[in-house]
Amino acid sequence: MAWDDRPHYRDRSGASTNPLSWLMNGSVRIVSALGIEVRAHSSLIVFVLAILLLDWNYRLPVRVFSMALWTAVLMVHEFAHCLTARRLGGDGEEALLWPAGGLRPAEPPQRAGAMFVTAWAGPMVNLLLCVASAVAVYELTPMAGIHRASSGAAHAMVSLNPFQGPSPDLSWSDPTFYCAWTFVINYRLLLLNLLPIFPLDGGRMLQAMLSPMVGNFQSMLIEVNLGMVGAVVLGLVALALRGWFLAACMTFCCYEAYQRRIALQEAGGEDWRESMNFSSSLFTEEKPRRRRLGRRVIRRARKIALAEKAARDRIDAILAKVSASGMASLTWLERRTLRKATLQHQRSETEISRIQ
Repeated sequence: MAWDDRPHYRDRSGASTNPLSWLMNGSVRIVSALGIEVRAHSSLIVFVLAILLLDWNYRLPVRVFSMALWTAVLMVHEFAHCLTARRLGGDGEEALLWPAGGLRPAEPPQRAGAMFVTAWAGPMVNLLLCVASAVAVYELTPMAGIHRASSGAAHAMVSLNPFQGPSPDLSWSDPTFYCAWTFVINYRLLLLNLLPIFPLDGGRMLQAMLSPMVGNFQSMLIEVNLGMVGAVVLGLVALALRGWFLAACMTFCCYEAYQRRIALQEAGGEDWRESMNFSSSLFTEEKPRRRRLGRRVIRRARKIALAEKAARDRIDAILAKVSASGMASLTWLERRTLRKATLQHQRSETEISRIQ
């Protein structure tokens, strides 16, 4: 019996019975476009409800508009990641939105340059929208006969303070209202995602830069450890400045970094190093004719072998956890790993059946 046909894998009855489990791992489908399925993580739903109920700085219609625009910008941000990954030869079929971006990153080819470009694609879209909306606000702000250089009206509409929102006095009939909100939302998402903290895009870019120097496993470990420390420090600063949204994001980032650190430890750092030493001894006797090409092939073969071994060990650990505690005990990352392994196994069986 294949591992994906076992009863404890197909039984998902306990996954939806625990409300706390849904708050951490639940999601709701929004839309499917360009071959990308977009889902809203439970944290995004809680964030939207909190803004609608607790943010008394703006009228309710303005709050509804701002949250709708925030979600739309998040979708554009994630579409940029997925489409870039596809363009580079990777995979981007799913987007799981949380208030600061995506929790289900696109999967570019396992090359440092491709991973960095894919991670940077989202903040780049936010940067372009920031510049375009800021220019639009600057041009649309009425000067009432006062020279543009001596007036502070445009600066008041578009502030570089991320904790300051648009003026509540703007009316719906004023185009500046829409441009100002577009700037503020993209500006906040840009600054937030440039932080080198997991799972933000800045953390993924840092991991891509470190990967050629220390390897994928060690770079991920450095990223999550640095992310935990950075999230705690920045979260305390945000609390001191009463930046509740930033503090909540840093709390969630710290939790996600901690979960990824546990997953890396379960994958077996010692096994990883031992397999590296063992594989290196296998390839030392080979002397290919084209020395430079042979070294590249050997390094590639080592990476593939290590990745396959780590994936098998990870699946075995997840299945053991399911057997002991059930599907409800799995984290979002473990569920995603199990589901992707199932799809890959099904594709392999389909290819084999076609050959036969």
